[in-house]
Amino acid sequence: MQEMNSVMDLRSLPVFPIPIGVANFGQKNHELNIQLVKDTLLEKQKDPEGEDHSNMGGWHSKVNMETKYDSYRELSKILTDCGNQYCNLHGYKSGIVCSDLWSNINQSGDLNFLHHHGTTALAGVYYPIESIVDGNWNFNYTNQNPIKPGTWNNQDGGSLVFQDPSYGKKVHLLTDKPSAFNIDFYHVYPTSSVLILFPTYLLHMVLPFKEDKIRLSISFAFRYG
Repeated sequence: MQEMNSVMDLRSLPVFPIPIGVANFGQKNHELNIQLVKDTLLEKQKDPEGEDHSNMGGWHSKVNMETKYDSYRELSKILTDCGNQYCNLHGYKSGIVCSDLWSNINQSGDLNFLHHHGTTALAGVYYPIESIVDGNWNFNYTNQNPIKPGTWNNQDGGSLVFQDPSYGKKVHLLTDKPSAFNIDFYHVYPTSSVLILFPTYLLHMVLPFKEDKIRLSISFAFRYG
């Protein structure tokens, strides 16, 4: 009798994946980025106190920046289009609108503690600039994937970190080599013209800068109707 092979081919089937949307506008948005930075710094001059939310230190503008500045209004339209592409890609109902834009400015030692945006339809962040150092505006346009595994690169500060919702539960199998199935954190550093969209339940934080530089980002909410 022919001996049967006891080893079967095993197929990997990812279920319950977390959809992260990434768009990179590159140099195409350079003029818009410049104006967004100018308007953000102007708003900080007008309202130096800002608001306190997840930020420990740093500056958080009031929401609805799109009602004050044309640059934010233009960005809101771009984001609305991308948000609906996200919905179409992942099987969600389209018709979401990006509103309630606000800006964040962090400097050395500032951070945003772990939080989520659970009351809205979709969350995201846009980076018009990499950093401002001694008054110099640094743009770092790139074609590379800005999202990396781990919490940070063990050298710089200021990374946005996403935490796996099942963090602390997948502890029984020992990790041999990193993969999307066993990585607990992903991070991204400010990258000019990069937009990241993510589910509102996804916990995230911004690690403090070690460097003497200014980090500027724009956050927003999506809602239906």
